[in-house]
Amino acid sequence: MRDTIELLELGLKANFWNYIERVTGKRSIKRFISQGLLLTFLSGFPSIWGVILRRQTYRKVLGSMGENCFIENNVRFRVPGSIFLGDRVFIDENACLDATYPSSEIRLGNDVRIGRNSVLKASIGKIIVHDGVHISRSVHLGGGGGIEIGKNSLLGDKVELISSQHVHDDPSMPIKLQGSRFGKIVIEENVWLGAMAIVLPGVQIGNGSVIGAGAIVTKDIPSDSVATGVPAKVTRKRGVPS
Repeated sequence: MRDTIELLELGLKANFWNYIERVTGKRSIKRFISQGLLLTFLSGFPSIWGVILRRQTYRKVLGSMGENCFIENNVRFRVPGSIFLGDRVFIDENACLDATYPSSEIRLGNDVRIGRNSVLKASIGKIIVHDGVHISRSVHLGGGGGIEIGKNSLLGDKVELISSQHVHDDPSMPIKLQGSRFGKIVIEENVWLGAMAIVLPGVQIGNGSVIGAGAIVTKDIPSDSVATGVPAKVTRKRGVPS
């Protein structure tokens, strides 16, 4: 019985430190308390007063924060020291920016907009969002293999960029133990991804392309193309009648 209690205590202690490192990026009680008090206390403040308070104080814990940023209520930051915001960034309510590790990064350029309930998770990679990108509601960016989104691109509601996938070749082993494959996703400039489009690892979408709603993109798409379907295929060039 005593051995069982000691094992439980050890497990609880390990989980506690893992949680602190997961949230802050360091095994530091001081950082956990100060960061937690700041982010938790201010995250729920509604209205313009909350926006003003967060704009003034969050720069103390984020990697960097430009001028005139607006962060709505209940936005969650994990490992905030690895999250960098440009000027005039707008993050709508209930979004989550999760750098995951101190060596990972989330970088948002100037005039980037993140819609409500969206999740940007760097994992072991980096998520780079260039100037003027608009990300709509409930978008998921899984950055394990790296994600880069070019200037002035648009991501519709519930778009998913998935830059890693589970290895599943060995049927005798649990899939979760077989590791993952990674491939950087590159969305070039002035691209529009329609609602619920999915982009898989290693794909590059060229400048000025349009991806139809619900499409699943498994291969590169050339510039100025319109692609639809599952899997997505180029149906025409922009400006050329279908």
